Amino acid sequence: MHAAQVQSWPEGPRYTTVEDPPAPSDSQVQLRILAAGAHQVVRSRASGAHYSARELPHTVGVDCVGKDEATGNLYYCFTLQDGTFADRANFDKSIVYPVPGNVDPVAFAASVNPAMSSWMAITQRTTNLPKDFKVVINGATSASGRLAVHSAKALGAGKVIGVARNAAALQAVEGLDDYIVLQDPVTETDFSKIRDVDVVLDYVYGDATVGLLSSLARARQPVQYVQIGSLSQATANIPSSILRSFDLTIRGAGPGAWSISSLQRELHTLVPAMASWKLAPANAFPMKDIEKVWKEAPWKDGRVVFVP
Repeated sequence: MHAAQVQSWPEGPRYTTVEDPPAPSDSQVQLRILAAGAHQVVRSRASGAHYSARELPHTVGVDCVGKDEATGNLYYCFTLQDGTFADRANFDKSIVYPVPGNVDPVAFAASVNPAMSSWMAITQRTTNLPKDFKVVINGATSASGRLAVHSAKALGAGKVIGVARNAAALQAVEGLDDYIVLQDPVTETDFSKIRDVDVVLDYVYGDATVGLLSSLARARQPVQYVQIGSLSQATANIPSSILRSFDLTIRGAGPGAWSISSLQRELHTLVPAMASWKLAPANAFPMKDIEKVWKEAPWKDGRVVFVP
């Protein structure tokens, strides 16, 4: 069978012939891989830059949608121990999650990873949220931001407000209750709609974050801000006076802020919930073309997924 492996970090992944996996043990299931996402963490691991990938040869991938050919059932799998860019692989039954048979494997493989960011931010990095809490998503038109709307609603949000620069794109985000269009400069933006917000999920950072938090000065309710991504800027010049002007809690969300064991627990709820969501658009490529695609893939034009 074949797999995408890295033999030398500078060279990137190559389509390689490897031995078939052995028969699965009683605690394992063997899956025929249908689709595996080339997420940012996957690309970082394949370059040797990520702390979780240090040994060669390195089989690419951290998750996939696969089929148990013995039963016909579909599963989603997430693992940092074994790669997922292969024709078939054995996985421990504790890290595979049933997927309804009507889902598109490519779209699902593209979407679970970005959906994790908001789901884990809310479940692991906020506390004691009120009933029907209100959420603002900074960067709501990104793939992760669009899925964050679904995460928030599934976890009990009563109102979700999106923030981004493109008004037309904001109008097309499924599930948003309202939106704010960022102006240039950000100081010209009207943030008045978010004065009673309980949670801020931030995929953008930078000046937009400063403007957003400044608008919440003297908010009467506690606000929990969760930093998830930096699509715009890596730093934000937040005046100290803002931090003293209202009840603000600042946290980050990512694999260093929550544990893999907590993610594995949450996937039991997230995976079935996602079956009814509008999933992220994906560009699918044959795994046999990975050497060429890896260098030329349209990384900014939607999620990239490889299919054996």
